[in-house]
Amino acid sequence: MTDLIATTENLRRSERMSQAEVAREMGISQGHYSKVVAKRVPLAPKMATRVTVWLQQRETTSAGVDHEIITKCMELMHLLQERVRSAPESEDKPG
Repeated sequence: MTDLIATTENLRRSERMSQAEVAREMGISQGHYSKVVAKRVPLAPKMATRVTVWLQQRETTSAGVDHEIITKCMELMHLLQERVRSAPESEDKPG
C-alpha cells in the first residue's frame, strides 16, 4: 500500500498539484491526506480505493490528452508538408 501513496505523490508533484487539490478530488480533507502521506495514520481500505480510483482517472485523462496532442501534431505536420509542396520554387531559393 505504501507504493500506492508513493505513486500518488509522484504524480501529484509531476502535475504540480497541491495536496489540497488532490484531496478535494478524492473527496477527503487535505489534513487527512497529509496524515496518510506522512504515515501518521494507516491507509485504510476505503482510502486505498479512493486513491486507486483517482490514479485511474488521472491515467485515463493523461492518455486522452497525450492522444489529442499527438493527433494535433500530426495534423500540423501534414499542413506544413502541403505548404512546402505548394510553395513556388522562387520562395525556396535564396535571393
